[in-house]
Amino acid sequence: MSINMTTTGIHHLALRSTDLRRARQFYGGTLGFPIILETPGLFIFLAGGTAVAARGPEAATPSGDRFDPFRVGLDHLALACQREAELERVAAGLAAAGIASTGVKLDPVLQRRYVAFKDPDGIAWEFYMAPAVAIEVVERYLAALESGELDAVPFAPDVTFETPVASKASGRDAVLEALRAMLPLVRGVRVRDHIADGEFVATRFELSTPFGPIDVFDRFRVVNGLLSEIHPYYDPRAITSAV
Repeated sequence: MSINMTTTGIHHLALRSTDLRRARQFYGGTLGFPIILETPGLFIFLAGGTAVAARGPEAATPSGDRFDPFRVGLDHLALACQREAELERVAAGLAAAGIASTGVKLDPVLQRRYVAFKDPDGIAWEFYMAPAVAIEVVERYLAALESGELDAVPFAPDVTFETPVASKASGRDAVLEALRAMLPLVRGVRVRDHIADGEFVATRFELSTPFGPIDVFDRFRVVNGLLSEIHPYYDPRAITSAV
C-alpha cells in the first residue's frame, strides 16, 4: 500500500565535510550564501529558500575522504537559475574565483543550460536553468506582442484581458481579437522586472509605440501553465490624445 506523502518539497539538505572551516569559506565566502546558523561542528546556509547544513568530520569519517558521485547515494545537487544572464554571470564568477567548472553546457535530456562545479570535498553542484513556469509563460506572451506570433502563447480557454482603454475581453477568441487589434501599436517590448507569487506575476515593462514609450505594469495569472488573466495598468493619455 502506497504511503502517498503530502509535502511542499525538500526542507533541508545536510552535507558532510572533511574541513568545516574550508567548507564555510567556500559556501559563505566564495559563493556568498548567507550563513543563518553556526554551532561547533555545523553551519547552515540558505540556497534560495532551502536550508543546507554542512557538518564537519566525525570519528567514522575516513581520513582524506572525497565525494564520489558514482557511489550509491547522492549524485549531485542542482540550484535553480531563472535567467540566462545570471547563469552566464555565475559561470564567469566561478572562473574568476579559480573554481573549476564545466562552463555553460546544455543538458541534452531536458534541453536546459547549466554550469557544474565542485566544492573543496568534491561534492558536485549544478547551477541549472529552471525558469519559473509562470514567468516563462508571461515572457512568451510579451515576446508574442513584439513578434505578432500570438498563436504561440498558451492561453487558457477562459482567459480574460482588461485594459484602461477597452472593455474586458473574455475567452481565447475574444482576447486574441483584442490583442491583434493593438498589435499595430506595438513596436517593441522592454521588460524591466518580474515579481512572481504562485499563480500571479507582476511585470513592469516599457512598450514602444508610435506615440512614444509607455510604462506598463501588468498583472498576470498563470494556471497550470496557461495564461488566464492579463490586466495591464498604464497612463492611456499618450494614446487617447493622439487618436
